[in-house]
Amino acid sequence: MVHFGLAALALSTAITVGCRKASDPVSKPVVATSPTPQTPLERDLDYVRLGQFTYMFVFSRKDGGVFTSEDISYLKSNSPKETNQWVSSDGGRRVIAGTNFEFKQEHFDALSKRFQIANYTGK
Repeated sequence: MVHFGLAALALSTAITVGCRKASDPVSKPVVATSPTPQTPLERDLDYVRLGQFTYMFVFSRKDGGVFTSEDISYLKSNSPKETNQWVSSDGGRRVIAGTNFEFKQEHFDALSKRFQIANYTGK
């Protein structure tokens, strides 16, 4: 009879240890994920966001080229004078503007003749 009791105890222990719940963290596979590296534009947008500006716009040339000094002069002369942060990004192919002053329709009309404009306000 003692052998029967030991056999029953061994069997119940084996069943208990061998059957884990699906929610048991030991039975879940561990998958290591690495964060996706930011693009230069994403990194620069985060930098401008730190300034907590009301408005953020990204300008790029329509041909996708690098901004020239003439492009920068045109951009600044056709934007609100109070725009106080300009960040060159993406190898000089984009310029980010951070400002608390509103761009008016005449600004967008003049700037859209030469540049593509992406509004990142609130994003």
